[in-house]
Formats: sequence, C-alpha cells, structure tokens
Amino acid sequence: MRLFCVSLDGPAFPSEVPGQAPTSPSPQLEEIDPRLQELEQDPPSWRVLASSETLKNLSKKETKRQEVINELFATEHAHVRMLSVLQWVFAKPLERAEILSALDLETIFPSLEEIIDMHYNFYESLKKLRVSDNYIVKNISPTLLNRFGGPEGEWFQKLTARFCSYQTYALDQIKQRQKKDARFNSFIQDAESKPQCRRLQLKDIIPTEMQRLTKYPLLLENIAKNTEEKEEKESIQQSAECCRKILNHVNEEVKTMGNMLVRTQ
Repeated sequence: MRLFCVSLDGPAFPSEVPGQAPTSPSPQLEEIDPRLQELEQDPPSWRVLASSETLKNLSKKETKRQEVINELFATEHAHVRMLSVLQWVFAKPLERAEILSALDLETIFPSLEEIIDMHYNFYESLKKLRVSDNYIVKNISPTLLNRFGGPEGEWFQKLTARFCSYQTYALDQIKQRQKKDARFNSFIQDAESKPQCRRLQLKDIIPTEMQRLTKYPLLLENIAKNTEEKEEKESIQQSAECCRKILNHVNEEVKTMGNMLVRTQ
C-alpha cells in the first residue's frame, strides 16, 4: 500500500508504509477530552441571555445583526464539537491502540489538533465578546480580523488547506480499509455508535472543515449588511474578503492534490 507524506511547506510524495498493528476497542466516555464533554451542551441563544428591556430597545436591523452574530457563535461551537469528536472518538484512540501508523494518521487527520485549537480559540473569543457586551455584541470586527487576517489568517489558511486537500484521499483510505480489514471496520463501527457522533459516520465528519470554510464569507457579509457604523462595517467586509481568499486558496490546493492522486493511480 502507498500513502502520501504530508508537508506544510512542500508537495506530497509517495512513501511505503509498514504493516498494520492490532486493533483495540474504541474509547469509553471517561477517555474523552473534558473539553469535548463541555461542548456536548449547546449554548443558549442570545435572546435568552440578554435582558428583555434591552431586546425591546433594539432596532429591527440591529436585531437581525445580533441574530447572525449568534448564528456565527452557535455554529462555531458546533464545529469545534464535531472536530473534537474526530480527534477524541477516532484519531486519538486509533493512535493509542496502534491501529494506524503515524503516517496513516497524518494523512487521514492532517494538522487536526492545530485546527481544533484555532477554531476553539476563535469560539472562546466570540464567547468572551458576548459576555463582555452583555450578549449584545457591539464591535466584532477586531475579533474577526484577528482570526482571518494577518499572520493568524495566513496560518489558518495553510493548515486548513493541508487538511482539506487530503480529504478525498482520507475518505478513500477509510473506505478501502473498512473493506479489507475486519478489525479496523469493527473499530470504526463501534466508534460511530458513540453518542458523541450523533448518528454521523466518520465519512460525514471529515468533510466538515471544508463545509465550515464555505459558510464564513456569507455569515460575515450578513453581519456587515446589518451593521450601521461605517468603520465597523468596512472592517467586517474586509474580514469576509479574507475568508473568501482563504476559501479560494483551499479550493486550489484541493484541486492540486486531486490531480496528483489521479497521476499516481
């Protein structure tokens, strides 16, 4: 079997991989990261947390703005939870049990831990912003620009491109292994039955990072559209443009990897 070595700075190249190790049962709840257990509960809506008097005084446009900001926050929470499931229900147990080699893990879950940290930090920033503004978020643009612009945005782009470009290959490897290796297949089925997966299969969870990247530009544009203050509006639009550039770059990397896979078949 041939796999592709992963590099942040250069192209992938074929490499031989050692044989498989014995399997082991999938993780029990007590082995799950406490952060994932914390994320299991969906956050309350801003309407529940903000005072009724404050809600009455909001204009229709500002109410819509807060709704979109709440959607950004709630969906980021859901995304961090799903990535954590990928790590703690699948990747970590596979590593501990030595079911997959280190190279296998890096090609199926490339940079997963770093990506989770970036999304979690963004989620925490949004969470703190909501609390500091009494759940009526005023200036969100600095938080958005810090995540999607500048050096942080470049690193986010690099890691997400790496993860997403291997998506097709990862899904194919999982499918082939499940057909050929009964023990691997048993592990995956057992892991997928865990309540944390919420009836989703591994093949449904891996694409969620790419899906998330496609949603950011629209969410940010909708926030900007309902923002009255000119400078804040322009900064949010700038963040949306950063998101589009990241998405375009990731799409190009996905195409490049797809072409490489075709040539090596």
